[in-house]
Amino acid sequence: MMLAQRNRQGRRGVALVEFVIVFPILILLLIGVWEVGRLIQVQQTVQNAAREGGRQTSTGKSTQAQVIQAVKNYITQAGFNSANVNVTITNLTSSSRSDPTQANQLDRFQVVVTMPFNDARMIAQTWFTGGRTIYGRATWLSMRDIPLAINSVVPVE
Repeated sequence: MMLAQRNRQGRRGVALVEFVIVFPILILLLIGVWEVGRLIQVQQTVQNAAREGGRQTSTGKSTQAQVIQAVKNYITQAGFNSANVNVTITNLTSSSRSDPTQANQLDRFQVVVTMPFNDARMIAQTWFTGGRTIYGRATWLSMRDIPLAINSVVPVE
């Protein structure tokens, strides 16, 4: 009886040593999964912000400054810091018409959004995701309305 009780106490000590060895590895794995999940969340947000900028551009009703502000507002509303967000709007059809309000119908616009991941990290360590830049791009066609001229003279035959 004494031997069985002594054996159980020895096993408790072994279990504690195993736990002390495995627990830090488990915590590192969980933090890594958490950080990769955050990276994916931020990537989706930046891509959706670029898509929103493309949608705003395609209407032809918003200036470049208004589109940039709409993209930054989208990122801010998602809960991220937009101070270091960089938004570039390019008319791929004609560089002379860079302002969406001056575009011709069916001009192709590209909206590129970049954001440093350091602005969205959940943990202070940068061993895995430090220094990364999140990138989103959307290409849309301008659907700016063409002015319609109506001839007020009715043809008579």
